[in-house]
Amino acid sequence: MHRAATPSNEQSVATLAKSDLERHKFVCKIVSLIIVASAVIITLYVWAIIERHPRTDDATARANVVGIAPRVAGQILKLNVQDNQAVKEGDVLFEIDPEDYRLVLEKAKAELATLDQQLAQARSTLQRLEPLLPKHFTTAENVDEARTKVTTLEAQREGVVATINLEELHLSYCKVIAPFSGRVINLNISAGAHVTTGVPVFSLLDTSKWYVIANFREAEIQHMAPGSEAIVYLSSVPNQRFRGRVQGIGWAVKPEGEIDLPPSGVPYVKRELNWVRVAQRFPVRIEVENPDPDLFRMGASAVAIIKGPPPKQ
Repeated sequence: MHRAATPSNEQSVATLAKSDLERHKFVCKIVSLIIVASAVIITLYVWAIIERHPRTDDATARANVVGIAPRVAGQILKLNVQDNQAVKEGDVLFEIDPEDYRLVLEKAKAELATLDQQLAQARSTLQRLEPLLPKHFTTAENVDEARTKVTTLEAQREGVVATINLEELHLSYCKVIAPFSGRVINLNISAGAHVTTGVPVFSLLDTSKWYVIANFREAEIQHMAPGSEAIVYLSSVPNQRFRGRVQGIGWAVKPEGEIDLPPSGVPYVKRELNWVRVAQRFPVRIEVENPDPDLFRMGASAVAIIKGPPPKQ
């Protein structure tokens, strides 16, 4: 047999439920305040980190590029490389037909042989005449003429020797050698083409040293200096990081909208927006300390983070 609930019991139950509800609301408010406070603290912490360690994804990998230009003109006899091929320092990249330079060299050597014979005869004549002058068996005019001939031939000989040395140098230039290890790029020529002195045939990318050009906002560059530690990520391999150090910070960029006439060579960094006033960006060069030649490519997108202050002097 069940006992009916009394009014006092019902009132106690209602009071308890109300108390639990108020306690629950209080706990929810406390939790909400904690979450908001934590979000503010985390935001301030992240902002402080970003402020002390600037980060940008407006960065590209770079390496030095040298145009391979022959030092003599002529027809390419043999092309030993292909586009994008890896080469080592000292490899013969291509060979220019040496026949013209060989003929000039042989001609100069023949002239030298003739001059040596003439010079030997002139010296012999001078040596024969000089002892005869005190005895009046010859005249001073004859001796002077013999001396002049020796001097003239000696000067001519020096000129021909210089020509031989120059032509031997030209002949050696017919083999174009890789000045450093790297990769051939922008090769659009074949054997049989005529090349001109000083005009690049293709380019050679120096893969031994890589750097990143990272564009930072002008307010951020105060937190870095040459020697600052940096971390670099390539967009192609975002999980692999590379160490680096700030080599230098750009001191000049071309202002927005300014016509660069005549060309000044000042870098141009495009603003992100053109309808509001945004901070100018300055290029920062970061030398990569542990580049992977198989991953780094010229112009590859990168992310750069300045991790620490510059070393104390």
